[in-house]
Parts: sequence; C-alpha cells; structure tokens
Amino acid sequence: MMGFPSGSLAPRPQRIRTYLTLFALALVLPVLALSFFGLNQMAAIEQSQIERRVMQIAQNVRFVVDRELDRALVTLETLATSSELRTGDLGAFHRQAVLALKPAKAAIVLIDPSYRQLVDTLKDYGAELPPTADPVTAQRVIDTGKAQISDLFKGSINGLPVFNVEVPVFDDQKRVRYVLIMSFQAAYIADVLTEVKLDPMWLTGVTDSHGIILARSQKQDEYVGRPLPSELFEQTKHADNVYPATNIAGERILRATVRSERAPWFVSATVPLSHAQEPYNRSLSFAALLVAMALILGGALAYIFVRLMALPLDAATRAAALVGRGEDVHAAQTSLVEANVLTETLAKASKELNERARHTDFLMRELAHRAKNQLAVVKGMALQTARQSATVDEFIGHFDRRIQGLAQSQDLLLRQNWRGAWIQELVRAHLEPFGAENRARIEGPDVFLDTTAVQNVGFALHELATNASKYGALSKDEGRVVVIWRQAQDGATYLEWSEHDGPVARQARDGFGHRVMTELVPRALNSSSKLDFTPQGVRWELTIPAAHIVRTIRSHHDLVDATAE
Repeated sequence: MMGFPSGSLAPRPQRIRTYLTLFALALVLPVLALSFFGLNQMAAIEQSQIERRVMQIAQNVRFVVDRELDRALVTLETLATSSELRTGDLGAFHRQAVLALKPAKAAIVLIDPSYRQLVDTLKDYGAELPPTADPVTAQRVIDTGKAQISDLFKGSINGLPVFNVEVPVFDDQKRVRYVLIMSFQAAYIADVLTEVKLDPMWLTGVTDSHGIILARSQKQDEYVGRPLPSELFEQTKHADNVYPATNIAGERILRATVRSERAPWFVSATVPLSHAQEPYNRSLSFAALLVAMALILGGALAYIFVRLMALPLDAATRAAALVGRGEDVHAAQTSLVEANVLTETLAKASKELNERARHTDFLMRELAHRAKNQLAVVKGMALQTARQSATVDEFIGHFDRRIQGLAQSQDLLLRQNWRGAWIQELVRAHLEPFGAENRARIEGPDVFLDTTAVQNVGFALHELATNASKYGALSKDEGRVVVIWRQAQDGATYLEWSEHDGPVARQARDGFGHRVMTELVPRALNSSSKLDFTPQGVRWELTIPAAHIVRTIRSHHDLVDATAE
C-alpha cells in the first residue's frame, strides 16, 4: 500500500481543472518549444542566406569593377605599341588617344620618367601641362616595368577625385621611355557600381588601400574622398567573411569585403543589420503569438473538458463505494471511455478477487508438491553419498558440493519460473564454479529443458565437472572440455561431454558419480547414456527424449512451443 513518510505532508488535493490545465500545458509547451526551435532554425537559414548574398554581391561587384580595369589595361597596352610613340610623333598620338578614349569620365595622359606630362586628352596638344599629380604610381611603373593602378587622388587639371591606370612604354633597349596613363574620375566607378541592380537598402562601395572611399553606389558626391572609421577599416583589411560593423554614417550594418584582383582596393557590399536580423525578430514575434494563443486555447479547452469529465467520474466514484461495501456493481455507459472502463473493472473486481483466492490456494498446493519432490531428491542424494563416504567429514564434503550443484540448477529454474532452463545456461552454470568457462567449448542449438531434465542433467554435469577438476582435463592448465548437443528428427536432443589434453580419470564403477551418469540420470529421463574412457579423456553421451524438451528456438524472435504440437 502506497503512502507518505511519517512527518511529511501529503500533496494538497487539486481540482481536476488544475490538472487538466497542467496537462494542456505539458502537451502544448513541447510543441511550442519545437515550433520555436523550428522558427529559430528557419530564421538562421534565412540569415545565412542573407550573409551568403552579401558575400555574393561583393564578389559580383568586384567582377564588374575588375572588368572595367581590364578594359582600360587592354586599351593602354594597345596604345603603348603604336608607331606614333615609337617615332615620337606625340601630336599624332594625341589624336589617336582621343579616338581610342571611350569613357566620358576619363582621360589619357602620357608622361616621361621625370613625371612631366607630354599628352593629356583633356587639353589640346601643345598646351602647357603641369606635372602629374600622382608621381608615386608612375614611379612604381618605372621601377617594376609593370602596369599599376593608383589609389584615389585629386587631378592636377580638373581638380576632381580621380585614379590612374598606368602601363609602361618601352624603348628599343627595353627601358621605360614613357608612362601611359588612363585617368578616371572616381564617379566613373560609382556609375559602374549601379550596373549591379539592388534594392535601395543595399549599398556597394570601393575603398582604396589607405581606407579612402573611392566610390559608392549611393551618395557618391557626399562620401567620396572621406576616410573610413579606423575600426571599420581594420575590419575591412582583415575580415575573411561577412561581419557586423558600424559604417561611416554611424549605422549598424552587415558587411562583406573582397579584394580587387587588379587594383589595391577593397570592394564591399553592405546591408542594414536590422534587415539581416529581421528573420529572428519575426520568429520571436510569431513565437510570442503562438504562446499566447496556446495558453488561451488550452485554458478554454481544459474548462470544457472538466465539465465533460465530472459526471462520469462521479459515477465511477459511486461504483467504487459499492465495491467497498461488497455490493454488486453494474457497468454504466457514459461519455467518458475511461470512466466506462473503470466501472466495468470495478464490476469485475469481486469475481477476480475470488479467482485470485482460488489461484493462491492452487499455488500453495503446488509449492508443497515441489517441496516434497526436492526433499525426495535431497534424501536420495544423501543416502547415495553416505554409502560412498568412509567418514562423516568425507560425507559432508561430498554432500555439500552436490547440494551446491543442485542449487545451481534450482537458480536456473527459479529464473524461468520453474518451467525449466536453457541447456547452454545449465552447462555454463555447472562449469562456472570450477573457472572452466574459458577452457570449455559449448556449442549447440537453443534447447529449453523441463524441470526433470534440468535437475538430472545438472546432477550429471556437476559430477563430470567435479571429476574433471580433480582428476581429468580441468586438473591441468592445457586441458579443455567440449560440450556439444544436437537435435534429431524425432525431437530428441543428443548431449555429449568430452575431455581433451588431460589425464584419463577412470571412475570406480560402484562410485556415486558413475551411477549418476550411467544409471540414475538415464532412468529418470527414460533414456540411454554411454560413458567411455578414451585416450583423450572422459567421453559421456546422453539422449534427452523429446518429452523433456519444452520448447526450442529457431531465432531470438521466433519461439516455438513444442508442447503445443
């Protein structure tokens, strides 16, 4: 009978409405948690997609910018091979450069190694020209003999923010004779950025190697030439992936930066952080709405179900009171299936109690019968052991070991509710006390023996194991025992014990062990046995009739009751 420890307080009784409300919460909350987890995962996927798109846009913009720089390089490299430059006809080259120049916001310039401008398409040929405003990039071209692209600077003629694409022009000795430049207004790159069509919230830009804004897809005139905040520029230089940041306007953004493959520039794409976090905010709002709806709906349904359950439970309570008074209970049909089952169960309670009483009486008689059988077995064992013992101490030693062997079999029967035991478990149980499991090979199909076979085969196995440990294969480290069995077509099982690599322990023919294996066990099972002493060791064979096989197992999930056939 269940109760509560003394001194402790029983839980305060609650109304069914309370328990139903808690039950509704227990059902709803896991669903809500799962829903929230799912929404959170979906939000994470959406945010991941936004981050991938930010990076993809940055890479697309880099491709467009580098494409324009490649076009400029191809034009310059083509002009650098012109015959006018080789002959020094700069006037003719000026006319050729004007014709070759396609972008409206660009100019072609030719300077010598002293940075003096010789040709500028923004001026007529022969006009006075100032030195180049970007001698650093020109010197890199002279030093390396390779094309270079500058950072942002202010043009010497138009005074606008510009950048240069510069290539060397070599003389016959492969020395740099001129530096050929295509000078672009920064606004040209801004126009290129607008070719990538994006929503207004998206912003793309180009920053030079010093962190100066070169171009933006929005508000170019307002921000060109302004430096990035130092923290943002450090993130720009070192970030390998998408990262949150604060832009030059002080707004929180999600930003991706890639390096141009042609110029020492950084190409970026940004989107407001609020837009990137929108999936999370949306999922939180939806989760809050789900919680509110679940609480309201759960409370309402709990109230309705309480009303529907109260009357059937009252009827079940009255039926329980009738059972307590010993009166007959008639099952009633209500709207609640569980209450109907309860009243039907109560109606059967008195009948079942009487049946249990009769069953208890039967079990007591069966227990008395089994106890008498066990006492008869012990008595016979004691008599046989006494006849073979010369002293009381010898009797006690032999009898104690045989009682232990009997106990091994009884333990197996007890685990199977006295229905029998598996033959492999019986063999292992009688070898285990002698530490012989690792030195024994035990093989055979799964066979379930009845109680008679378990007790008698157990006697024989105990005698065999005892004899082997004292005089036979188990008395030496190299000795081993093989126990195998197989089933015949008629349902009988053939059991074989054989010893190998040990001394031959010949038992006295009038000994108790010899009688157990050759007379007592075969007689008890109405079967036959054979005991041989071979050069390898003891060999004992026993036929266990099908009548003592309770059931066999073809597989672990396929039980076949042999007695049912």
